[in-house]
Amino acid sequence: MDGDAVELSLYARLWLSKLMNKKVILITVSGLDKRGLVSALSKVVAEHSGNWLEGRMANLAGNFIGILRVEIGEDHQKDLLASLETLNDAGLTVSWQPAIGDNENALPEGRDVVLDIMGQDHVGIVRDITQVLTQNGISVQSLDTTLEEASMAGGMVFHAKVHLRLPNHLSRDDLHEKLESISDSLHVEVELADA
Repeated sequence: MDGDAVELSLYARLWLSKLMNKKVILITVSGLDKRGLVSALSKVVAEHSGNWLEGRMANLAGNFIGILRVEIGEDHQKDLLASLETLNDAGLTVSWQPAIGDNENALPEGRDVVLDIMGQDHVGIVRDITQVLTQNGISVQSLDTTLEEASMAGGMVFHAKVHLRLPNHLSRDDLHEKLESISDSLHVEVELADA
């Protein structure tokens, strides 16, 4: 029984050693969209014992854009990065950098809300809205924007869905009031809801 305890202890130390030698990197990819790009990327990550932690991928006007967070053992990192460069042959531009901080501690304190913006498209909507957010210490967690053709009025309708982290000192109602003060001049409607 003592031998089993020693063996388990040695196994636990090896496991912890491997765990502690893991690094998290951010990988960004872009290129003309075509079938199989995410599959090729995920295959390279898995072949090098990388753990795909999270990612976001999108098709923007025929262009594939992605960012992902990958956990990789130090002993596999060099080979993974070399293999990622081979994706250039598939038409992807790939870059990477070490991730700074961990996911839990990287978020500022506060509470999450969702901001919906809709109105006639024109220059400056995102700039003016984000200025209000910055002035009030609000962190943008994600921003998705689209343009749609207006069915009756003609022209294009701008729509944004923004996930925000409000600082503890700012209420949702206070933010709504601040956004309403500029929404008329921007010709947009704004709605806030808890996430």
